[in-house]
Amino acid sequence: MGRLLQPASGPAAPHALLVVRGVGRTGPRGAARGRPDRGTAVAGRRPGELPDFLLPLPVGASSVETELDTIRATPPEVVRAGVEEHYPGLEDHPRVRLYLDDPEAACAALADAYAAYWEGALEQRWPTMRRLVEDEVLIRARTFATEGIDALFAGLEARAKWTSPVLELTKHIDAEYRAGERRLLFVPLVFAEGCRLYSTDDPEVLAVSFQARGAGALRERAAAGPEPTDRLGVLLGRGRASVLRQLGGPLTTAGMADRLSLAPSTVSEHLSVLADADVVTRHRVGRSVYYQLTDTGRALLALLSGEDVLRAVS
Repeated sequence: MGRLLQPASGPAAPHALLVVRGVGRTGPRGAARGRPDRGTAVAGRRPGELPDFLLPLPVGASSVETELDTIRATPPEVVRAGVEEHYPGLEDHPRVRLYLDDPEAACAALADAYAAYWEGALEQRWPTMRRLVEDEVLIRARTFATEGIDALFAGLEARAKWTSPVLELTKHIDAEYRAGERRLLFVPLVFAEGCRLYSTDDPEVLAVSFQARGAGALRERAAAGPEPTDRLGVLLGRGRASVLRQLGGPLTTAGMADRLSLAPSTVSEHLSVLADADVVTRHRVGRSVYYQLTDTGRALLALLSGEDVLRAVS
């Protein structure tokens, strides 16, 4: 949402289609279901920076409705403090004045605009988007637990450079943030354009947003042609081989089905065979079952791809 609120900005492919789908529809409140009205917000003193009350930091696995209620319930003093911090000298700007004159009404209007956009453009794809983010959280947690903080930072973005204890990002603005004793909050996004490090209005939190893997599941997919040198496909069959290749980190059946554009029942059948062969393992987290490669699976992939088997299982 923050991307859509910025002046003269728009989403990159493949997300532009989701904006187009929202235009011209009418929501239950009679609001236009297009992109959020930029009249509800204005760019802050730094490009791309908004006060937290406009885009609250995520807390756990909350629902869309809960996050919108958080915006509506923002205390007036928090709104005014955010305006003072982020929009110095712009108090008379018409978009800013809304939040000073009547913070409750302004926040309610903003939440309604978010809800209308979500219902018009995102609701049908929300289950897929949520699974992408939840899978990314699990993968990052496993990376941190098994490989340490260096591996966690090194995999955030190709252009990011991690030289402990400094994370450098290549961006169009110069900014420096010192973590100090603050907590670091990782925020995986489906609509990210690279990795961003930013301060928050919470003095105890520094946030890092980054692109979740698998966003291509939101695209309309064309049928893939055969790969003449696909030795894994020849051995296992193309469908089963494609399932095996997706397991770079823990994934659910539904998550893999989204990414491969296959029926969940088909993916489940492939996973059962791979599990019986001890190529993948499964474990339950809450109501979800996650699958990941065993050392046998990693060795098989490496061997048929011409990679170093020992490195793959180490």
